[in-house]
Amino acid sequence: MTTLSKDELFRILSNSRRRQILYFLHRAGEAISLKQLAAMVAARENGTAVEDVTDEERQRVYISLYQTHLPKLESAGLVDYDDEERSVELVPNVAKRGFFWMQPDARESWSRYYALLGALSWVLILGVWAGLPGFALVSWSAIAVFVSAALLALVFAQYLSERREGTSADAFEALVE
Repeated sequence: MTTLSKDELFRILSNSRRRQILYFLHRAGEAISLKQLAAMVAARENGTAVEDVTDEERQRVYISLYQTHLPKLESAGLVDYDDEERSVELVPNVAKRGFFWMQPDARESWSRYYALLGALSWVLILGVWAGLPGFALVSWSAIAVFVSAALLALVFAQYLSERREGTSADAFEALVE
């Protein structure tokens, strides 16, 4: 997460080329050359495939990225640009966590549900193993069925919840729509 204010971040993201830079860097997941990045941006702007971008189209984008957009993104702490290698990548924190609207809602932490299921499973297992009253009626196979069914239901609920809310990948995609 960056330390930019929302106003600063929105000012930086108000330019479509800068949004495209962030999107393509996120999609690449690693440093890419400025030449390759310029070709991707030019292809998107011209509605063509990267291999069909002309040298003139790529060069026009290359210059604006080099002179204007990458310095702004770098000074904002969003990208790292290696001038010698002419390569650029997202800073690790942005690559990992995205921006404020991409953060998971703190209210819904799925880890507590998984921990609760794990604790309940161990109570059942230890109760049967120790032969505690009430647990003697429960078989090992019933415990296995219960734990696996509950885990499957929990995973499915989390999947549906995250699909409904969208992911950070969706949020990066929204930068260029």
